[in-house]
Amino acid sequence: MNPYTQEETVKIAKLKETNDRLEEFFSQKITEWDGLILPLFESLKLEINLETSKKIMETQSYSLSYRQIINSEISSFLNRRSKQEVKLKKLRQEKFIFYATGFGVKTNLGEKTILIEAHVSEEQRNIEIIENYIEYLRQVNKNLESLQYTLKNIIELFNLLR
Repeated sequence: MNPYTQEETVKIAKLKETNDRLEEFFSQKITEWDGLILPLFESLKLEINLETSKKIMETQSYSLSYRQIINSEISSFLNRRSKQEVKLKKLRQEKFIFYATGFGVKTNLGEKTILIEAHVSEEQRNIEIIENYIEYLRQVNKNLESLQYTLKNIIELFNLLR
């Protein structure tokens, strides 16, 4: 017995396709961020002198700017995740009512849970994809914060040595 209607099967397939595209999008975004962020850490390898102090200040400026952009992206994707969670809860409720009243086969709570979780798995996957990207952005933000702190210490050391 197939618990999915034709309409639900199509909807799940479309959501799977959307999730696959979302994973690809986030993979590209991660590659972009890595390309922007990794060169900043090269300034930590520079010898401290007057010429490199400009590079260090520039790195500090970029670091601050990128942190602001990242915070904005985090906020945006947190909002998106929140909307998806509401959608998931409503879908779980609908499926519980269906499996409790209109399924045609008597099931216990554990069986209903298994059926519901299978039914909403792509919705759940969508949330997890977004959460993974948010976590990546948070880690990048922490790394940039550490970079800024390290650069501040390098500048202070340079001032002491001058």
